[in-house]
Amino acid sequence: MLTVEQYIAKMKKKDKLDEFNFRNHAENMSNVIKYVMDYFNAYLDPEAVDYEKIKVEQSVSKIEQEIGNIFPKSKDFIVDYYRQTKSRIDKMYRSWFNELKYVDLFYCKEDLNYAVDEFCDSRKMRETGIEQYKDRLIILCEEIKEQEIEKPSITGFKYLDHSLIAWVKEVYRGYGVNLFQFAQSYIRPYYKEYVELIYNREREQFYYINRYNHRYNNNPFDIDEMYEENRHRPFINGRKGELEMLVMHVWIFENVHDTEYWPEYMNLCVSTGRVSIVGPVNILIPAKIKGMEYPNEIQSSISFIETMTGSIKEQPEGTYILRLHYDKDNDAFWKDTAKLNQIIQNLSDTFAKYGEPFALELLPPLRAPEYNEEEFFTQYRFLEKSMKKYRDMKIVLVNGPRRHSSKPKYLMQTTEDIVKLRGIVKEMKFKMKFAIDISKLMKNKTYLSQFEDDFNQLAEMRNAIVGIHLSKLSTRSTFANYLYKGDKVYLNKHDYPRISEFMGCISALLNDNLSRYFIPDGMSSTYELEELTDDLLRAGFTFSTQGG
Repeated sequence: MLTVEQYIAKMKKKDKLDEFNFRNHAENMSNVIKYVMDYFNAYLDPEAVDYEKIKVEQSVSKIEQEIGNIFPKSKDFIVDYYRQTKSRIDKMYRSWFNELKYVDLFYCKEDLNYAVDEFCDSRKMRETGIEQYKDRLIILCEEIKEQEIEKPSITGFKYLDHSLIAWVKEVYRGYGVNLFQFAQSYIRPYYKEYVELIYNREREQFYYINRYNHRYNNNPFDIDEMYEENRHRPFINGRKGELEMLVMHVWIFENVHDTEYWPEYMNLCVSTGRVSIVGPVNILIPAKIKGMEYPNEIQSSISFIETMTGSIKEQPEGTYILRLHYDKDNDAFWKDTAKLNQIIQNLSDTFAKYGEPFALELLPPLRAPEYNEEEFFTQYRFLEKSMKKYRDMKIVLVNGPRRHSSKPKYLMQTTEDIVKLRGIVKEMKFKMKFAIDISKLMKNKTYLSQFEDDFNQLAEMRNAIVGIHLSKLSTRSTFANYLYKGDKVYLNKHDYPRISEFMGCISALLNDNLSRYFIPDGMSSTYELEELTDDLLRAGFTFSTQGG
């Protein structure tokens, strides 16, 4: 059945009518009027026309336009089924399909067959004869699956271990399954059940209250049950911990914003063997300082020794870090080539006698009117060249403490100094790395606004940082169950120990899989060292012996 426009077009073509021929203007007008009258008087016979059929065909036309590019293989099936039943089988099946448990993990013919069988046997479709279309439903199911699946994007998943991201991408390439998408859909019911939104009229403030305890949970989000029901899938088998980690990432970063728990959680998963392809983060190699003992669970196989001459008197206990130090303002070896050569000779004798150290740490010189970065690197070049044969030894520059305004400043004592020297090292292609004495660098900075920018700048060069020094500061954890994010407040029913903002910035600074040595400077007692290491563990650091 043609519309009036289609009928006129048909007749124009038949009569070869050219409406733009203005010589026949009156004749053309008469013919078109005749077409319209014929359409309503002859073609559109009220007694012969089935108006219900016309409506169906109009709907069919719209459906064809809508699904032509979406379901090219199932287009005819959808249209035919609509003509018979006046029902959109694609919408019915899509709605039902997306409600299936674990639908985001479907990947093979057996999964699609199962979905179609369940659909045909569902209460709504039973006794409708739909089972005769199983083969066509499977094709439709395949096309719906293709439409629903998205390519994995690491946006929002930047804190995941690179091995975990590689696994997600590999699963997508090999099986067409987006595990990020699965984690987000899997956690949604938990958010609906456990996160309550409350409005405080007095403060005109919304509160999101989390009533689910996800911390230190042996079976968070019923992962054990989910794994057992899906371990037959080849990309799931043996990856229960990795799946749990994806789900936990969504929960704490997107839903309840308990982000500071993430580094600690990652290291717990690694240390307890929950995951097999993920490595620990924020790895510290603890160095022993004379007179200080680490807690029993922290093993140290590396010693920290200081020297002002390049020589040491006693055999180091195992591997060692040697700090080339100087007293007060006596930095002469950095400004006198002869004295530097004597230091180099002493270092060579020490290394010949006791073996080369894990790292040679250098205290930078003091600035002077005639001495700056250019003069320093001229001297440093001699040192690095003479140490060239010690290939495994790291040469490390550590920032000096902040000094009184009346005294000369160290060449490297502020964040800006560190970043500037790093740029020169990179440009000149020196071997030098950096250790950050965080306590000295952030001295007298107690609020987030005072030190956050420093940590952000250092994070840009984290690959050049091979060690940290840290002393007792106001890094103690506190207990709180709230978090502000923008204009929203997130509350936890359970009191979680919250690390200080300072310790949180340290954790974010070194948030990778690299190992760095750790020097606990300024500890007055073993108890203070235990407190500091406890805070580091809670902030997501892990301690490893050298090479661990």
